[in-house]
Amino acid sequence: MSSIKEVSLRRATVADAEAIAAVRVEGWQTTYRGMIPDQYLDEMLVDDHVLYWKRILQALPAAADKACVYVAESEGHVIGFVSATLLAEPKHGYHAELGALYIRPQWQRAGIGRRMMHKVARTLQSWNCADLVVWVLSDNRLARNFYEELHGEFVLEQEFSWDDMDLKEVGYGWKDLNVLLASVNAVAGSAAVH
Repeated sequence: MSSIKEVSLRRATVADAEAIAAVRVEGWQTTYRGMIPDQYLDEMLVDDHVLYWKRILQALPAAADKACVYVAESEGHVIGFVSATLLAEPKHGYHAELGALYIRPQWQRAGIGRRMMHKVARTLQSWNCADLVVWVLSDNRLARNFYEELHGEFVLEQEFSWDDMDLKEVGYGWKDLNVLLASVNAVAGSAAVH
């Protein structure tokens, strides 16, 4: 897909839970091959994640100034999503965390991820939050390149456990969201970012 104009961003609703779960499962199954055991990925089912996302989306109105989830949509279909939250306690000096950013593979590299990062940064600024951290699997070179391209600063690499799997993650952060916004706009070039 070459035109980001075909894609709109909007706040997610409870009705998006299944579509978000599907994007997440597809993202894991395509992105994390070779990083996470195939058996774990093959056994992921969308139905297992729908209730989780329904709970998150139902809780959003009560957390309207602490958490956000946006979906990227094209022709009525959810093709990606992003979520971020303010942290109860700062982590490594950061007050907000990007929880997820997934885009269906056929829509990647079309500027949608940059638009979602822009939307999250603006939302965080409206909450008087000035910084953001994100965690990615250490072996996920595509995600690392994306955040490095947006001038995310390396925070640290650490081990963590997920469903009894020992993994490594890398943190990238922006101490000033204006740096992230400027990076998004610089990478986007002349493309409109809303």
